[in-house]
Amino acid sequence: MTPPVSLQSVGEVEALSAAEAIAGLELQFFDLHTHSNFSDGLPSIDRIEDRCLRDRLSISLTDHNEIRGSILLCERDRISCIPGVEVGTREGLEFLVYFGCPGQLEDYYRRAVEPHLLSRFMVRSRVASIECLEIARDMGGYISLAHPFAFGRKSLEFQKASRKTTHTFVDEVLERVDAIELYNGGVPPKVNRQAASFVASIDKPITVGSDSHRLRTYGSCGVYLNGQRSTDAAMLFSTLSQSPVHDSEKRAGSVSLTLPIIMLNHTLFFMRSNKHPRWRPK
Repeated sequence: MTPPVSLQSVGEVEALSAAEAIAGLELQFFDLHTHSNFSDGLPSIDRIEDRCLRDRLSISLTDHNEIRGSILLCERDRISCIPGVEVGTREGLEFLVYFGCPGQLEDYYRRAVEPHLLSRFMVRSRVASIECLEIARDMGGYISLAHPFAFGRKSLEFQKASRKTTHTFVDEVLERVDAIELYNGGVPPKVNRQAASFVASIDKPITVGSDSHRLRTYGSCGVYLNGQRSTDAAMLFSTLSQSPVHDSEKRAGSVSLTLPIIMLNHTLFFMRSNKHPRWRPK
């Protein structure tokens, strides 16, 4: 398993470059699940850019039901980033939805997310999972089911046992997603072990992401894909949606440090009703 370039010695980097040249591959490292201060994370866009430039990270900023940060990163065109959003649904499942350009992400958000936002809840919305997925597929998005065995409503096990969903609900969801998040840096090891066992039993591509809410853990998890570094969102999206995963980086973040950040931000959000801003109001 190959660590990100920033975590290797000069000798290791040279050895890796030589091995890649021999194999005719140029591997790019993607952290496909991150958060900023536009939702419940701490990092600002400026700090995210500085970190990604310093450590040669490619990311997708997937804030909860929020796209302003992801759009801004793409518009500033300084780092390799795939337009994305983490959509929280009525049933409680969460989906990482990626697009090939900021305009597509904006159109998707206006159609599938913004009309369904809840005034006091950041993560969940009123959009039904199947509707959310079908709109994304119709618009050419690439969808990964986030942390499939996280706690409560986020878990496929919970959904299978729920009286509020049909007995075919989970199967219908799995038919419509393109990938499964194999490893998430923000959940306990048991949850990731369940996800790994599940992925081994189905025929789906994988994504991996740190689920970072702190800048320090950006890039602690991710996948290595065959592709050149670029700020071209369409090229990066094509790499994600069409290239096989060569390897992955899987290191857990500090849940004990991250959880208070999330709890505080969600509490503050709850106390400020109607906090969701309209996307680029006219």
